[in-house]
Amino acid sequence: MRELDSYKETHSFDAVLRDSTGQELPVDCEIRLPAIWGEGADIRLAIPHSVMPFGNFENPCQLTSKIADTAFRLEMNEIWYRKLISSVHPSRHHGAAPVSLTHIAGMKITQEFSHLDSEFIVYISTPDLFSKSAHLGRGDRMIDDLSTFCCPKLGLICLQRYWVRTALEGTDGFISKAGYLMKISVSDIELTPDEVLQLVSPVLKLMSLFFRQRIMVLGWESIGAGKRERYWQYPLELSKTTYVSVEPKRFLVTVGTLAKKMESALLAYYDLIPERRGFVDRLSNSLRPTIKMYDSEWFMAMFKDIESISKKCTPKQMATEDEIGAAHELRHFAEPFQESSRSVFDCISEFAKQLENGRPKNTTQCICWLLQENDVYSSDLWAVDGNSGLVRIRNKLAHSGAHRLHHQALAVATFHLSLLNERLIHCMLGLDCSDDEFHSGRDEWLQHSYVSSLKKCVFNPIS
Repeated sequence: MRELDSYKETHSFDAVLRDSTGQELPVDCEIRLPAIWGEGADIRLAIPHSVMPFGNFENPCQLTSKIADTAFRLEMNEIWYRKLISSVHPSRHHGAAPVSLTHIAGMKITQEFSHLDSEFIVYISTPDLFSKSAHLGRGDRMIDDLSTFCCPKLGLICLQRYWVRTALEGTDGFISKAGYLMKISVSDIELTPDEVLQLVSPVLKLMSLFFRQRIMVLGWESIGAGKRERYWQYPLELSKTTYVSVEPKRFLVTVGTLAKKMESALLAYYDLIPERRGFVDRLSNSLRPTIKMYDSEWFMAMFKDIESISKKCTPKQMATEDEIGAAHELRHFAEPFQESSRSVFDCISEFAKQLENGRPKNTTQCICWLLQENDVYSSDLWAVDGNSGLVRIRNKLAHSGAHRLHHQALAVATFHLSLLNERLIHCMLGLDCSDDEFHSGRDEWLQHSYVSSLKKCVFNPIS
């Protein structure tokens, strides 16, 4: 059965479309909301022929509902269109021309709502970890409590699966769908939705680490002060992410251990200095990409972050007496150029300054130092250094592209780099990872003999 055959909450109203220059147009708007967060909404805009012709209308645009009933308000931001008809010939007073939409960043609906308790709900993308435990609800709406844990900044967070049953139009049948949400108790603290989402971000980054899949915000719902606000992020698009790591799928948590690991990770995360928290955020973002990437793209994204972090953390080698002497001689040599050629003077002076400050270590030394400093176990993984090491693979990708590498060797090396980054995050947070799946070595891509054979041909692509 096609999705459009099922009943959906629908709103039809007049609205005002405003472009980036402030120009306004009246539009007819009809919205069919998705059954669950993450599915695309059916959004139709049309411009009445009676207001044509009009001048250039510039992307991006904003939309606000124009309804006599002030209890209902709909807003959309960052609307981009591909095609917009500004005139018809011959001119007409009846009818309307549809707007071809390509992107909407967000849509919010505000309505009056009487509810005793305040609630804030964050709707998230579907984690594969829970797919096997899903079962069909019997009621019109059913909630499954999956895990409850405490966040130092937000208090108690309840992770739930919700079921929605919608009637199929023209039949007596129903269709059931499941989505996922996090219910946050915010009654005791005054926070705006943006502030709540900012505090939720680390929770989702750590959850993504354990699930081996990016968990992202699809939208939110706020209930309180006599109103209900619902917000959909990217409402035109179907939002979902995919699992990335060991096959068949193995996760770094179970449903039973999720709460304990999340609480330990969040406590450790907020104990870090801001710079170290930023390192964890960066590693998590590249380790769990939102979209599916080619191996070469994923390798470069992960390597870029671990390389950048290692260079910021690794101390420089102290300058030797010879280097300090050479810097002094260079400054003396540069003096005549100060008036005649300022660019030459600056170049020589900068090089002298680098000698005095000490030499930075190369990429291999920096990454190895970072792993050693954080006590990251990596002897069972693809080596960072050496003729076939991860650093040399990175250099080959950067200068020659993926076609100069053996595709299977690149896939396995990318997988090993992901495990290395996983372990680094665990060690930065001080988490016990001795019993996690990435230490099991049961995957074929972790077998020493198989990896050794691929290292020999990594720079010999198959013709």
